[in-house]
Amino acid sequence: MSIKEFFHLLRWDWRMNRGWTLDRLRSMLLLLDFRYEQLIHRNFCRPKNPITIIWYLTRFLGSIFQWFIATSLIPGDAKIGRGLRLPHPQNIIVSRFATIGEFCTLYQNVSIGLNGFKPDKPPTIGDRVMLGTGSIVVGDITIGSDVIIGVGAAIVRSVPAHSRVFGPRPSVLTNHPSRNLAEPGSDEHINDPYSIWR
Repeated sequence: MSIKEFFHLLRWDWRMNRGWTLDRLRSMLLLLDFRYEQLIHRNFCRPKNPITIIWYLTRFLGSIFQWFIATSLIPGDAKIGRGLRLPHPQNIIVSRFATIGEFCTLYQNVSIGLNGFKPDKPPTIGDRVMLGTGSIVVGDITIGSDVIIGVGAAIVRSVPAHSRVFGPRPSVLTNHPSRNLAEPGSDEHINDPYSIWR
């Protein structure tokens, strides 16, 4: 990752989390730390290279900072696309090597984790996915693009694109996308974050 890409991703994250509330400030600080860790991980974490210690030191200090700011843990070795939105950044846990697409929204108490039986296969989440408060995504699963996962849903199976998942015993409802969706990252999307899912 180059410095130019670092600032590009950071600019999109800040654009999606703009505003002057305490939650927005914490979101911006959390994303700044995550993107910095991502920069260090991609440039310094190499097998059997003594300079890898820079990554471990950055991750250690970053985890303390993230925990202090928002009791969240988003490691720099997770792959997260541009425009991540964190409306309330408390208690968000993302596992190492998880993949999250562009313009996703994570609410408070979201957990994206590994299955204990397959610790080397983290979840993959597509573009424009909203994870509601308290939702849990676990294991070697794929969540397609344009998906809304409701409050408290525990996802342990793959979810197809253009779906809605609701309830503690998740039921998947397919949804045909509207033709009047906002372009991700557009001013309409910034002003009304839900306009990309209608």
